[in-house]
Amino acid sequence: MKLELITSNANSLKKDIISLIEDEELQTWEIHPDTNDKYLKHTGQWGEKGVIKLKSDITNKKLEVQVLKFKRTEESLEEFEGYYLGRFCELIFVNFENRFNSIDKK
Repeated sequence: MKLELITSNANSLKKDIISLIEDEELQTWEIHPDTNDKYLKHTGQWGEKGVIKLKSDITNKKLEVQVLKFKRTEESLEEFEGYYLGRFCELIFVNFENRFNSIDKK
């Protein structure tokens, strides 16, 4: 499952989400670095299972949000991705409520 946040500037929203976490203004999230990108990792139980990938679409009007599970996670992605995405939506609703118009499930 993917979520798409419809916004006026997806790249800016992604950057601001990552900055909020990197500046340690949120205790429940951290950045899980990779050679190509930065992933969001919940510091609670969901972060032990995988990370959240943020990707701007080509029009810069949609921020795609997807949970990726770690190879070592025995559960299927479907067993926990809804809970993980719920935590992400909480982050968005509390900190960026005026930065998107809608959220679509894909």
